[in-house]
Amino acid sequence: MAANRILVVDDDPVIRFATSNFLGSKGMEVYEAENASRAREQFDSTSPDAAILDFTLPDGDGLELLEHFKTIDEDLPVIVLTGQGSIELAVRAIKQGAEQFLIKPIELPALHTLLVRAMDCKRHRQQTLINQSKARRQQFDPFIGESRDIRNLRHVAMRLVTTASPILIQGETGTGKGVLAKWIHENGDRSEAGFMDLNCAGLEREFLETELFGHVKGAFTGAVQAKPGLLEVADRGTVFLDEIGDIDLRVQPK
Repeated sequence: MAANRILVVDDDPVIRFATSNFLGSKGMEVYEAENASRAREQFDSTSPDAAILDFTLPDGDGLELLEHFKTIDEDLPVIVLTGQGSIELAVRAIKQGAEQFLIKPIELPALHTLLVRAMDCKRHRQQTLINQSKARRQQFDPFIGESRDIRNLRHVAMRLVTTASPILIQGETGTGKGVLAKWIHENGDRSEAGFMDLNCAGLEREFLETELFGHVKGAFTGAVQAKPGLLEVADRGTVFLDEIGDIDLRVQPK
């Protein structure tokens, strides 16, 4: 695995050396810059995975560098350091995209931990975007065919993807009601949230109530811990209740 590349920008050579030496001992590939101009050059030539910026520099400040770096790589983790901080300055740094705003002197083990955590978060965000993009490319098209019924179904489904109202899908077993429900979810405003699928056929009333509404600890014998229901888990997403007509009549009013 390639070493993480870290750009350390500080006009104090003692701080640069100590920081670079420590991070290098942790397996990181460290590049140094003593001013904003050199930092831009290093950034362009090394494409770092994260940056540590001193706020006060001979030819600028860390927030200017932060803004410049973020225009090139908006996901770049950046930690801003300062000798004399203020709440106003910290708020500005965070609003401009800094992961952390720290007051010197900094404990180097803590700085290393923050860097690792920030880069892990970046990789997680990137992987999530990759997975979402892959899922969209592999998304199944339920409207294969040129018949009038298929064309009408596509037309209706495309009108429904932005609705906030409940949707009733009717059809015989095996005709693809679940596939259509998933397509509506993935192509609508709720696609970033969860899609919960529950087949209601044959479920006992008590079990169905627990699955839908959840329960608190001690609500009944055997409820040793709280359990969120599907309606809570899928908040802002979609719940698909398959075979809803088979739900126990005592549950339907709820």
